[in-house]
Amino acid sequence: MSNYNVTCRIANKTIGGKTYDERRKTLIDNMRKEQLGYWEEPTSFFLVESNLNTDDFAARSCKGLSAKDDLVLVFDSSDMSASYFGPVTEVDVLESFFPKLKKVL
Repeated sequence: MSNYNVTCRIANKTIGGKTYDERRKTLIDNMRKEQLGYWEEPTSFFLVESNLNTDDFAARSCKGLSAKDDLVLVFDSSDMSASYFGPVTEVDVLESFFPKLKKVL
């Protein structure tokens, strides 16, 4: 099992018929599929347990979000693996923190 740190920026607009609230709920529902440990008190940072690897957890979590407008970063602090989704403009900066960084396709 892995413990993931997830941060996001969900665009505050309706995209593909889904509002901000609906897309944020989609992200949360996707992350909670396994019903394992979960913490969400901050509005854009989550701690989530999963049996999936980093890339698979990130891909599942981001299903239903907008790759053009929403941004998500998932990382595992135990092995520093990381995946990002959406319009990250400074990928090189993220890679300096997370050399194993991969983009969610």
